[in-house]
Amino acid sequence: MNDKSHIIQNILPILLLIVVGFFIYFNSFGNQMFWDDNDGILNNAYIKNWQYWPKFFTENLIAGSGLVSNYWRPMLLTVFSFEWHLWQDNVFGYHLINTLFHIFNAILLFLILKICLKKKWPVLFLTLIFLVHPAQTEAVTYVSGLADPLSAFFIFLGIFFYLQFLQKNKKVFYWLSALSYPLALMSKETAIIMPLLIFLFEWLYKRGEHFSFAEIIKKYGPFILIAIIYIVLRLTILNFQNTLNLYNQEDLFTSRLDIRILTFLKTLPIYLGLIFYPISLHMERTIEIPTSLADPLVLGGIAIVLISIFLIVMCFRRRPEISFGLLWFFIGLAPVSNILVPVSGLIYEHWLYLPFIGIFIAVYYLIEKSITQYHLEKLLLIVVIVLVIFFSWRTILRNAEWRDPITFYKQTLQYTPESYRIWNNLGMAYDDNGQYLLAEKAYQTATSIDPSDPIAYHNLGNLYFKLNRLDDAEKYLLEAIKNDSTFHYSYISLARLYLAQGNLTHAKNILQKYLETNSPRADVLLLLSNIYENEGDFANAQKYLLEAQKLQLQK
Repeated sequence: MNDKSHIIQNILPILLLIVVGFFIYFNSFGNQMFWDDNDGILNNAYIKNWQYWPKFFTENLIAGSGLVSNYWRPMLLTVFSFEWHLWQDNVFGYHLINTLFHIFNAILLFLILKICLKKKWPVLFLTLIFLVHPAQTEAVTYVSGLADPLSAFFIFLGIFFYLQFLQKNKKVFYWLSALSYPLALMSKETAIIMPLLIFLFEWLYKRGEHFSFAEIIKKYGPFILIAIIYIVLRLTILNFQNTLNLYNQEDLFTSRLDIRILTFLKTLPIYLGLIFYPISLHMERTIEIPTSLADPLVLGGIAIVLISIFLIVMCFRRRPEISFGLLWFFIGLAPVSNILVPVSGLIYEHWLYLPFIGIFIAVYYLIEKSITQYHLEKLLLIVVIVLVIFFSWRTILRNAEWRDPITFYKQTLQYTPESYRIWNNLGMAYDDNGQYLLAEKAYQTATSIDPSDPIAYHNLGNLYFKLNRLDDAEKYLLEAIKNDSTFHYSYISLARLYLAQGNLTHAKNILQKYLETNSPRADVLLLLSNIYENEGDFANAQKYLLEAQKLQLQK
């Protein structure tokens, strides 16, 4: 290959991906951080001091904000920490990194598909679709969405190294591929499927060559061992709530496998709609849990699965690219299907980040023969260009909907007007922006949607405290405690309200009430110590101060 040919086939496509990637995401670089960005970055004490770096590997994702989740993502926290030390809360840097990882992923995808599909321009078109598809914004424009591009980066890197190993038979590439696997797992749990994707790429690269069981064990043994170690750790010392049920509750959905299978089937037509016609994009997606096969979307999902199985079997030998694309899609969705492990939602756009391009690969190779037979190459080029332009335009528009929390939550409520979480979050956004009447209305709407949740009551109480409506503040803080006697934030707010009124006894009693029925917390003990100190009871003040310091040291 001469230099000119090398530039045309490799350098120019990569430059095109870089330029297009920055062009379509540039209008996101000034977007504010909100929602999970608060717990994962802005309020996360761990990422702001490197002395806590070991805790990235021993505690949950948001432990640095004093919260508990069952996500263990030390690589994500490491990236966030590097970013914080470089530019603290400057949003430009975070959006730049998200965009760079997305562009890196597009470049890696281009390189690995070019090796396996052996067609340069179709691979470029497919990679452009991966890069510009508007459903990707939930993983790229949203700062906390970085987990998907980060894990995909290590997955693609691992596949690339493995293909280099197959091409050049150098063990160093094999071990670099194996090293990429734990890095992907430490970025996001869904990377568990990486060995299956590598196997799928190897199968395509060798064009359906038969693999013996002994060969699979020999070549994939290290990957399987890493997966087993990871699963054991997540079920034991890294099980922060309930690894096998991220909802951490028992209900019809989490307790019945058949219901979860029906639910996954119901999501498939919705996912295909998002892939081919990504117009009504929004974050707070949910669906009604199906309980029978009579649901039209469930029937649609069954049809999609049956057609896919038929195509996979029929094309397995003669048109392996079609089988490859469909298998990639279903393998990519498997970790978030809810079938084996109930995860944190029913359907999200960012769950398509890795798998969706498999559908476009399958579609292209389904129509490829007809294109060649009827000389429709120019028509295909026009269609691809129109599709890339359409997707790019939709991505730029979607970026604008993420620019600040008020814009984002109001846009989301157009599709989910009964979402308690979104109304409460909108109230907090108005509250932070000094729009107190609108905040009050949003919080009250949230409480009317779910009168049993303490958070909106707590936020209303704090709002009224800020507005010096102390009777209303006390009422709603007490309501929050009534709904959840473990919700320590409301106890603290109520104690501070009583302190503002000069009622030290009430302040002391409400905190003592919390300690009677709940495990001690350092922030509760510190406030109680301050109250005793103000009363002149220095013995109790010292007692609670020492208990608080002991808890902080244990943490």
